[in-house]
Amino acid sequence: MYERLADKLKTTSALKWYPGRGVEESWIVEVEEELGFRLPPSYRWWLIHYGNAGLNGGNILAICPPEHREYDHTDLLYIHRLNLAEEWWVSRFPDRLDLFVPDSDELYFFDTSSSNEQGEFPIMCYDLMNDLIDKYASTFAEFLERLIDERSGG
Repeated sequence: MYERLADKLKTTSALKWYPGRGVEESWIVEVEEELGFRLPPSYRWWLIHYGNAGLNGGNILAICPPEHREYDHTDLLYIHRLNLAEEWWVSRFPDRLDLFVPDSDELYFFDTSSSNEQGEFPIMCYDLMNDLIDKYASTFAEFLERLIDERSGG
């Protein structure tokens, strides 16, 4: 189902990922229970088979072991909890689940207000300098492929 993405991941130097760091299904279920919704299928596939990645000085947020979740800045739920603690954030972005915050003037997030028939959330790009939000990809798999293509010249 994600063969094209898996092939790109084998050959890319744009995205740094570490083999053998996939997450356990029980960790995903625990995170979903707290969030109150299922994570998109392509993101779940990524988490189980790859689990992590670095790009442009930032990490694509993943799910870490529960015992590290209270302080791991690469954990999706940890970052979400920090965001929820900010009242302005909740009122301005009630359906935003951060995904990737590179060392730049943009951030990428799942828009959890709508999903397609497969359960995929669109990934939005928030241009912090201009305070603009645009759709970047329709699925997490498309998001990763686009990042790889843009950073690889492909």
